[in-house]
Amino acid sequence: MEEKPNSVLTLPDDYSSRRRSSTEKRVQQIVELLDKKDNVLVLMHNDPDPDAIASARALEELLRMHAPTTEVTLGHGGIIGRAENSTMAGLVMPHGVRIPQRSASERIMMFDGVMLVDTQPIAANHVLWNTDYPREEVVAAIDHHPPRRSQLRAKVHDVRPEVGASATIMCEYLAVADVPIDAQLATALFYGIKSDTLGLSRHTSDLDIWAYSTLRHLIQTELLNRIEHVQLPRTYFRSISDALANTTIYTVSAPLAVEDELEEEEAEESQDGEQDDSYRSDLQRFDLDIFALSRMLAPDTSGSSSLDQADGSEEDDEEEEAAEVTGDIAVSLLFDMPRPDMAAEVADLLMRMENVSWVVCLGIFEEVGVMSVRAADSNARAGRLVRVIAGRNGSAGGHNTMAGGRIHLPNKTPAERIAELHALVPRFLKELGAGEDVGVPLLESK
Repeated sequence: MEEKPNSVLTLPDDYSSRRRSSTEKRVQQIVELLDKKDNVLVLMHNDPDPDAIASARALEELLRMHAPTTEVTLGHGGIIGRAENSTMAGLVMPHGVRIPQRSASERIMMFDGVMLVDTQPIAANHVLWNTDYPREEVVAAIDHHPPRRSQLRAKVHDVRPEVGASATIMCEYLAVADVPIDAQLATALFYGIKSDTLGLSRHTSDLDIWAYSTLRHLIQTELLNRIEHVQLPRTYFRSISDALANTTIYTVSAPLAVEDELEEEEAEESQDGEQDDSYRSDLQRFDLDIFALSRMLAPDTSGSSSLDQADGSEEDDEEEEAAEVTGDIAVSLLFDMPRPDMAAEVADLLMRMENVSWVVCLGIFEEVGVMSVRAADSNARAGRLVRVIAGRNGSAGGHNTMAGGRIHLPNKTPAERIAELHALVPRFLKELGAGEDVGVPLLESK
């Protein structure tokens, strides 16, 4: 691989002093909170995606420079299953550790501080959720997923749903704190942003554009290629074959009917004054041809499953009206998934099908029913849809175009779990206005 010198990310010329001061204050608060801590866990959500992996490595690098006496451990609770994600973790985070849920309470006690990246204290998608660890004692939470209204906040709570990736926020931290990064970390951050925003084509802010365009000059192209084009085992193609064989196409016959029954309970959390959209005005004159850049650099597929990873408890904070369904709905059933993020991978694949406006993938992994939803319209409110389906018996969350959820199915036989999966299909179809359609198998449709 080509060798490139370490570089400090350069913020735009019009990045305001107010914005810089705000970010410097957060970094300083984190450093002060770690002053008397010897061993800190930087915890990702379960089944980390590229954004979580890159963000954790970036935070580790920042702490290595500004809190050098504190030992930092990168950890997660689930499985890094998707080939691109597993390859990336092996290359840029080989020292990361998996903390199984059954031993989480004991393992967490080994650390005198916990920091969360790409997730939040209130989320149910990290190993703290089922432990007695006081989540109000979390040192910091850095995330971009929509929050719920809750008094439970980390001591340094930087949650920005308007930003497309947590890696973008970490780029801002690194730049403001003058932390030099090598080409490997630059590549990881670049791929984290690229996968979560689909190459700046989805849910993108000006800050994402700055980070993406700055990092692309620093990456190792060979490393990026190894991650994006990793070799896949034959079992992967068998799983895809099974998923396509169990995919049905439905035609919409009624308007979208997503209910807002959870809206009052799960209203959006108001953001701190420091976390407003001021950076938008700071960067509004930053000139970049986003469309040309995204077409030049965006891959056909993405390693991201961030909304499926955010299935813990985040609420869709977008205020746009729900979109009408204007195309078909693809529903795929994966009865026995080899890994929990397989549903997300199949959903991403099916979303590329012509004339499909919604994709719903439902699968079973161990004792959990997994839901992964994609929508073509930027106002589709997929997160709200999955929360309605999951109800109080599950956990779910997401943005307008991507969402995921899980329903726990303990003490059920395999046949009963499959029946539970089938029972979710008419509920999704009713909400999406296709409740009367019998559907056509994908492989038999024209």
